[in-house]
Amino acid sequence: MSRQEKLYDELVGLSYQCVLDEGSWQPLLERLMAATGHQQGTLMFWDQQQTGPQLTGVNLLDPASVDAYNNYYCSLDPGLVFTADSPVGHWYHDLRDLGAERMRRDVYYQELYRPFNLHSTACLKLHEQGQFGSYLSLLTQRDAQLPSAEQLQLLQRLTPHLVRVGQMASQINRLLLDRQHRDLLLDQQRTPQWLVDGDGRVVHQNAAAERCLGEPDSPLQASHGVLRCKSQPLTPLLRRATDVRNVARAGWLRLPGASPTELLITPVPEHVAQRHVRLRPLALVALLRNQPRGALLAELFQLTAAERRLAELLAQGLAPETCAARLNVSINTVRSQLRALFRKTGTERQTELVSLFLRLES
Repeated sequence: MSRQEKLYDELVGLSYQCVLDEGSWQPLLERLMAATGHQQGTLMFWDQQQTGPQLTGVNLLDPASVDAYNNYYCSLDPGLVFTADSPVGHWYHDLRDLGAERMRRDVYYQELYRPFNLHSTACLKLHEQGQFGSYLSLLTQRDAQLPSAEQLQLLQRLTPHLVRVGQMASQINRLLLDRQHRDLLLDQQRTPQWLVDGDGRVVHQNAAAERCLGEPDSPLQASHGVLRCKSQPLTPLLRRATDVRNVARAGWLRLPGASPTELLITPVPEHVAQRHVRLRPLALVALLRNQPRGALLAELFQLTAAERRLAELLAQGLAPETCAARLNVSINTVRSQLRALFRKTGTERQTELVSLFLRLES
């Protein structure tokens, strides 16, 4: 194997380490710069709804140049037009796309590049979703030679792998953020809650659920990672709540005891379940102790008292105008609360909202 092939294989292997390990981006940038004739490098993130891109995370640049770019020069960057309109996997080279003459006359290069000994930039669009994009930039310095044809060829050969890594890393990061957001929401609930599959295997449990399982009189137990009810079979309700072949339905299980205790088993929406790495139908199990069902629903969806009252009236089949009269509020207030209910429950129409509450009450 030639030296160039060994170098290529090394860089490909190092690239894919970045998918699950963010700490690998810096050694990848360092090795990539050395192999392709560049002296500085960075990962750039750009939300086009904001004023300009931001250099964050992995930067092998002069910190002073990063501050200058983020605080002022990002809005003057002439490469923004090229990078915003270019497809994923496209390299923007300012020497090629702008030309040396324009770069000599442009205030961006005169006031930012020249003081920091920078000469030119090559920028690869790694990933794009909506108005958000991520980019890998490699820079040359004024006192260094430009990359050779062989080095540019190596960079182009690596491009499909770099793009794939950027997309995979972005997907993994989104999954982790979704999971952190989900865990945070669950842990804020006072009601013990478990996310389980159709066999009762626990995917996640909140802090209240952990405390519940540690209580000697708990009606539930977890053995080898499987949630079970001590007094009654739980599996039939879990199978019904995770049945993708038919219509998944919520269910209630009344538990024996001196005080009223119930289990709510409800399907997790498909678009939420698919965010989990395990990609299988899930159910939410919630333990109610001396808690009205309406109060639980309000807690699950973070409803205000006014939104809960409106939801209960809508579930009775009342029209918004009738609800306004019953609640002694204006129809505009009801419509505003209805929009909040749509947003919090992930529904879009009144019939869909009512169906959701009726399924939970079934």
